[in-house]
Amino acid sequence: MTENNYTHIPVLAEEVVNLLITEKRGTYVDATLGMGGHAARLLTALPPEAMLLGLDWDPEMAAIAAQNLKPFGDRVKIAQGNFANIDEILAREGVHSLSGVLFDLGISSLHFDKPSRGFSLKHDGPLDMRISPDNPLTAYTIINQWPYEQIEHLIRVCGERHSGRITRAVLAARREKPLETTGDLSSLIERVVPARGEKIHPATKTFLALRVAVNYEFDNLTRGIQKVMPLLKPGARMGIITFHSLEDRIVKETFRIMTALGGWEPVTRKPVKPSEAELLANKRARSAKLRVIEKL
Repeated sequence: MTENNYTHIPVLAEEVVNLLITEKRGTYVDATLGMGGHAARLLTALPPEAMLLGLDWDPEMAAIAAQNLKPFGDRVKIAQGNFANIDEILAREGVHSLSGVLFDLGISSLHFDKPSRGFSLKHDGPLDMRISPDNPLTAYTIINQWPYEQIEHLIRVCGERHSGRITRAVLAARREKPLETTGDLSSLIERVVPARGEKIHPATKTFLALRVAVNYEFDNLTRGIQKVMPLLKPGARMGIITFHSLEDRIVKETFRIMTALGGWEPVTRKPVKPSEAELLANKRARSAKLRVIEKL
């Protein structure tokens, strides 16, 4: 697959540019580069002296972004790695102070639209869900090897009311044969969880829970924020886009603690949400929330 097969519209792109840039000739980091949509918007808004470093844990995404950002030449550097190790990556790249950093915690359209990645309810694919192929943990391992208590707790924490019923069904099914694909799992959940006319698929929260666990999303978010804080100069800003309430709660609480301890001030008192026009153009933006904080 080439980058031409998939498109990804960066969410809240105008708001990111308006709220993140404080120093025109600074160095910025897009810690979740994806296909380079936010990076391109930031570089376009910044003068030629400004530089951007883009990180992505997924080598496929880093390669696509490198192609998409070629017009910006040496104003952009791309590094493959997890933002939980952002301090080490930046040190390796010779970057020691930042004017701004963006974390977009959404999963790229490529991950959802490419069946072989195993993220989507719509496309049958292997139970994978890894952002990086180097990650040893897969959704298959969780579903087919983890004990009842761990699976049930995982999906309950992600808001699934029927966590016990779903987990019992998973354990009963895997005693007969392993659950191999996203289709196997989603159809099993459809059979055991009543739909009751709900708008979202009954397996949505279970799939979210698996993705979060496979990619250590909450731990990595906390580590990424902590490690980038000392690298931001006074006046620099950190922007974080979340897509579900659990992530947003972590960011809200972390920013609250940072403000209470001193040295930081919230730029957004309430999260910034997409406009009606953006929602019409990109329905995947509907749950996006942007929070921004500034170093004093």
